[in-house]
Amino acid sequence: MSVAAVPRPAGWFADSYVQDMRVLATPGSRLRLVLLLVALAAYPLVASNAWTTFASATAVSVITVVGLQVLMGTCGQVSVGQSAFMGIGAYAAAYAATTQGWPLPLAIVFAAVSTTVIGVLFGLPAARIRGFYLALTTISLQFVFIFTMPRLPARLFGGTAGLTVPRPRFFGAAFRTPADFYALIVPIAVVMVALAVAINASQLGRQMVAVRENELAASVTGVRVTRTKIIAFGIAACYAGVAGALGAYLSGIAHFEQFTLFDSIFFLGYLVVGGVGSTSGAVLGTVALCLVREALNRLAPELGGVGADVLFPLINVVFGVLIIATLLRGPQGLAHLVERTSARVRRWPRA
Repeated sequence: MSVAAVPRPAGWFADSYVQDMRVLATPGSRLRLVLLLVALAAYPLVASNAWTTFASATAVSVITVVGLQVLMGTCGQVSVGQSAFMGIGAYAAAYAATTQGWPLPLAIVFAAVSTTVIGVLFGLPAARIRGFYLALTTISLQFVFIFTMPRLPARLFGGTAGLTVPRPRFFGAAFRTPADFYALIVPIAVVMVALAVAINASQLGRQMVAVRENELAASVTGVRVTRTKIIAFGIAACYAGVAGALGAYLSGIAHFEQFTLFDSIFFLGYLVVGGVGSTSGAVLGTVALCLVREALNRLAPELGGVGADVLFPLINVVFGVLIIATLLRGPQGLAHLVERTSARVRRWPRA
């Protein structure tokens, strides 16, 4: 379901097309947004350093999955290489910060532009492929990234050791504590999510939906199908690049082993569980499964000293079960479940 198709309260009528496409059309929706922003601002004041770092890492994943939602949910394309684009963004930001000495904002912009260009170039052939072969093409990008990065000049990209990213500074202030990184990453994530909502509700978003539903019908109505697909690949890559840059600053290193095929599959799982058809689904699925993953990591010592050799397969099994359960019981994801629950609450006790 697209953002514009969110059910409205009974008795609410739009007076114009622009009002009908507005995302925050009612006072209740605007109030919920304000409460959410207040909660995000207050979170580091009440959370521990470990949970603040977890929130920052989750926000990085949210940016990546939201970009993937634009590509897969809105435009109907398949990508199993989102982690590789994150890695490209991480290396680009690390290169800009270490080799070139660029400040934080320029490094993030450089990462976004670099991954967007590569995403567009990658989208040129990928836009002409469909289905299973498109998935194989995007997987190949993952292996090309893993093979290429350690073989680039070590003085520029660190070789097999990767690149150490210096602590970011902004207006002379250094980021040292988890709360500092939270104040950097979460606002950027909020802006990126809002931008994705705007893209899905825009004319470009409607063109992507037309391509997703029927390419032939979309082309007959004047939609440039190939260009729309390429733009979607560029948007997804841009989001992954920004996320990779922020992740590199958060972890302090850009290394090719951080960005694996498993991560790309996890991102797909986040999106499926949350709901492919909406930005809110991408956010909900990412937060929910990141919480599950963190819970398993914290419960591992209580389960008889489960080691990493058992914990990683355990996480995969749990994720697989959750994805299968979602596809069988609620293929529209958590976002649809939240909408149904909210509708029942509004109708109670008359329903």
